Amino acid sequence: MSAEYQLSDRMTIASYFARTHLANGLSMGAREEQILRDTGLTPAQLAHPKARILAAQLADIVNNCWRFSDDELLGFTRHKMRVGMFRLLAEHLITCKDMSDVLAYIVRFYDLTGDQLAVRLHRTGDVLACSVMPDFKPSRPDSVPESLLIELLLLIVHRFLSWLTGHVIPLVKVCLRYPRPDHFQEYGLMFPSPCEFESPHNALLFKAEELDLPVVRNADELAGYLQQIPLRWFRKQSFHGAWTADVMRLLGEESDIERVADRLSVTSRTLRRKLTSEGSRFQQLKDNARRDMAINLFEQRQLTIAEIGFKVGFTEAATFSRAFKQWTGVTPSSYRKMSRSRKYG
Repeated sequence: MSAEYQLSDRMTIASYFARTHLANGLSMGAREEQILRDTGLTPAQLAHPKARILAAQLADIVNNCWRFSDDELLGFTRHKMRVGMFRLLAEHLITCKDMSDVLAYIVRFYDLTGDQLAVRLHRTGDVLACSVMPDFKPSRPDSVPESLLIELLLLIVHRFLSWLTGHVIPLVKVCLRYPRPDHFQEYGLMFPSPCEFESPHNALLFKAEELDLPVVRNADELAGYLQQIPLRWFRKQSFHGAWTADVMRLLGEESDIERVADRLSVTSRTLRRKLTSEGSRFQQLKDNARRDMAINLFEQRQLTIAEIGFKVGFTEAATFSRAFKQWTGVTPSSYRKMSRSRKYG
């Protein structure tokens, strides 16, 4: 397994998404105890606003909602889109020549399958907008905002197109019709671009030159991909600048900026300047890496809190406890009490 893949597996997700997808499942009649048992999550974890979860846990919640509703649009639209429609679409897209053909077929596919979801393309100069317009039900539970489906749909479109082309497609901008949500900082982990809220459309904007990107995947690769959805959509893609990505890779082995800079053949001052130019800070990258590693290590029930702290770079348990509380809002011992052990393959 590559270092980049291991890093993407360790990255965590705000509990907001688990909490809200769970609320959506319950609004459709799903059983909370079944979903919590499958995910290894507890109500206390989900309730804490700063808690983080694993990508596999969010995937399990969405999978449960799919199984219960038999609706890929998770009950948001006037009519269902039966589970299996994405697979049917993907099996044709793998035969397309390039991204231009892929997008054109996606538009036709959803036009033919009903009014539940419309996908539209609009070109302005050298920028192409790909918009998604679900046919929302007139009313939804207050605890389940329509933004939950929009976030998911745009994430799927961008990540599947990137997978098909073997290239993380740069975005000019992501446009969203709703106001900036409280969890907007998570959007930096979801999309490689600025986000514009209260826009007229929900859309991904990218350079039209990306339409020439060829489809590089084959049917065998697609079969493996489809076995791993929705988990493949929730794992972090490499959206960072080159210097940020290199630092994140090395943080699994080094924690001191001088040693990281030396590995990259630059001075620490130059490295800080390079990170700043990419919108990053070394200490924040280091804190995020330690936080995500610690949360993953809590899944290993046999480790003590002191051992987890040592593994993520703290020689004293008290120092680790203070840092962990700053990252997550709770102490390591409280986090362990909130969580149940589960091992993900």
